[in-house]
Amino acid sequence: MTKLNSSAKLRVIAIISCAIIIIGMALGTVFHFVSNGFFNYGGEYASYKSVTVSYSLVEVNGENFDVEGICTAAFDEAGVKYYAKMNGSALRDVKQVEYRFATSENDEALNAAVEAINKKISEDLSGYLNPDVIKSVARLSENDGLLGGGFALWRAAVALAVIVVAQLIYTMIRFRFSAAFTAIAMDLHNIVIFAAVLAICRIPVTSAAMVFAVLLTLVTAIGVTFTLERIRRNAKENTNLSVEDLASLSARQTVKTNVALPALLAVVAVLFFVAVAVSALSLIPALVPMLLALVAFAIAVYGNVVLMPQLYIFIKNIGKKLAAKPSKKQGN
Repeated sequence: MTKLNSSAKLRVIAIISCAIIIIGMALGTVFHFVSNGFFNYGGEYASYKSVTVSYSLVEVNGENFDVEGICTAAFDEAGVKYYAKMNGSALRDVKQVEYRFATSENDEALNAAVEAINKKISEDLSGYLNPDVIKSVARLSENDGLLGGGFALWRAAVALAVIVVAQLIYTMIRFRFSAAFTAIAMDLHNIVIFAAVLAICRIPVTSAAMVFAVLLTLVTAIGVTFTLERIRRNAKENTNLSVEDLASLSARQTVKTNVALPALLAVVAVLFFVAVAVSALSLIPALVPMLLALVAFAIAVYGNVVLMPQLYIFIKNIGKKLAAKPSKKQGN
């Protein structure tokens, strides 16, 4: 009866996980063709079009040259809207303002705006330019965000690989094959579920998402290893218990730890980003990291508490069946 219950639980959990993954892949594929990508890329991962204007601080009729006013008027006339504006310096005496647009903005409209900006600048400065003044100019460019975030993505991939390989070696030596397969399967399951949820909920994928992916894998590895240690201890103390009973007992004994650890990390992350938001006098930049922390917490609890014991039972029973086959042949 216990085996039936365990198998039924695993089937239900597998259906839930597969449904999340399939929905995430389906929605991500749809958004890949109709929007800006499989994920809702943000920050350094976001592809965008930009109009950049470099200009000198010139006074026209006793007033500072209003480059930003010219740009705003040109964008309104062309019917395009920017979602971000950044001011900086190109050279020592040259200022720069960059306007970012979604990649879906029309190139013809943006080019028209650039031409209008350059024409207006040329007209307004026609009588005021001298050899020491660099002529203001606007230009349109398209940026691939993945290149900008490639370094963070590479470092996250290395961190994930180190965690998974270290856990595989440790569990293989200490707990043998069934535990090692369970550990690797849990790491892959939780990270894939995390990616699927990001695709479904369209949570912006930034470097923060990479950080929480690594933290999620680390918490998964710690929680799974802690439960495997408990299973090993209970197996020594209760030699008459079945695999199902061992896993169920160990899961009950470790549930508090497997909930408390990701909860603690989530609370610390939320408090940290709230403090950052308060110092910046804006809550908006902290909303995405806080949401990522909560998602990672929920997935860690779901995987380590709900799925891991049932998956261990399934893999352990398969190992027992495979190990029993040679002995049956020898007995015949």
